[in-house]
Amino acid sequence: MKKIESPTAARKVKLVGSKLSESIGVQKVPRVARSMGAAIGSKVPPILAKQPVKKKVAATVKSASLDKLLDARVNCYSIIVSSSIKDYLALVDDAYKNRGGVEGQREKLRTTSAIRIRKRMVEDIVGGAVLPPVVIGIVLPKVKFKKVGSLTRKSLDTLIDSLESDRISIIDGMQRTTALSEARTSHQTIAAQQMRVEFWISESTNSLIYRMLVLNTGQVPWNLRNQVEVVFKSLIMEIGAAVDALTVLSDGGRRSGGGQFQANELVELFLVFGARKEKIDIRERLADEFTRLDFMEAASDSSFTSNFCDALGILVKLDVIFDTYKPTRPKSSDKKVVRFSIGRDLFASQPACVGLVTAVATEVAGRPGVERSTSEQKIRLSKIVSNMAKLCARLEKLSMPELGHYLGFQTLNEAISRGRSSMSVGDMEREFFLRAFQVLIEENFELKDLTPCWRAY
Repeated sequence: MKKIESPTAARKVKLVGSKLSESIGVQKVPRVARSMGAAIGSKVPPILAKQPVKKKVAATVKSASLDKLLDARVNCYSIIVSSSIKDYLALVDDAYKNRGGVEGQREKLRTTSAIRIRKRMVEDIVGGAVLPPVVIGIVLPKVKFKKVGSLTRKSLDTLIDSLESDRISIIDGMQRTTALSEARTSHQTIAAQQMRVEFWISESTNSLIYRMLVLNTGQVPWNLRNQVEVVFKSLIMEIGAAVDALTVLSDGGRRSGGGQFQANELVELFLVFGARKEKIDIRERLADEFTRLDFMEAASDSSFTSNFCDALGILVKLDVIFDTYKPTRPKSSDKKVVRFSIGRDLFASQPACVGLVTAVATEVAGRPGVERSTSEQKIRLSKIVSNMAKLCARLEKLSMPELGHYLGFQTLNEAISRGRSSMSVGDMEREFFLRAFQVLIEENFELKDLTPCWRAY
């Protein structure tokens, strides 16, 4: 974004202009900075233009500090600036160029009242209205985040221009952005019109998710998946950097080895970890406010994303080790009884991944409704990670036949085929694997093989 001005700048221009006029014995200059345009090309009132100190006013504007606050609750900076509609839409377009535009992020509201409101909003924008600030989320690496406290107007512009689009997301203001886009399409003359933009700059996606959930509470509800997908790419980048041996597959990418997962599968695991439930409807709008509140409570903990990465790390390590078990697959005529035959088949099943991650989540944070302190959660998670490391060291020493015996796929295939007919296959399998991995955790990962896990359902 090229021409973004701080509200603080406007206040300084007005104040300096007033003092200048008083000091030289002329009448008070009325509203020198009537809009932010004073700093970006609008005409200076004649009475000020005649003064020999005009350059000092301009200098004050250029060096103006940012309107910047630190949210100590989630360690996130809030910076409010002004921007032209043209520059804002260019920033949004760049941030979403790989995802089909802003409209795809949230279902376009089609009710009669929504259409009337949006139409009125477009008319207001064309008429010169100033909308509430649109909130843009930016996730920075720790090194860059440490410098945000000393950012100037110029360095903020430089920072935004240098960011990859994956690090920028719209946290609040999707419908306003749609209205701005429609207004610009129908009235090109509003391109230079000023609007408010608030940047939330954080070093963790977790902070942005928490802020977004709070903002949307009580409004037209998004489902949890849509809300998390707003910061989807930043989240995937953060997870990818934190979890060793994890490979995030692109859309349509095929899993060919351990540690490889689709990005949308990781989003679901992130959701179930926060909700502490193996069955969560991520497609429907939230009817169960308890699930929403459970996730919001989890996301409010600064260590939430880190805890999830540890849980995901357990899954990835097991998947990589299990992938070393590669016997010859049975012939196609035997497919009915050999759904799980080679090592990587286990976590190729999303219900199995969900079961393991949920088992870790409930052991660490407790079942939904249970509140455990951050220190207690840390102790519980450390124990799981330690026990898991011991198991991995033991498994790495096993021969392929011994690893096959540990996996116990014959028992697994037989047990999972006896699922309850009253439940959907997906729900039954999620519950099946949740109970299975709860047994593994309860036994401190010391089982000689997984047969007791597969028989727990």
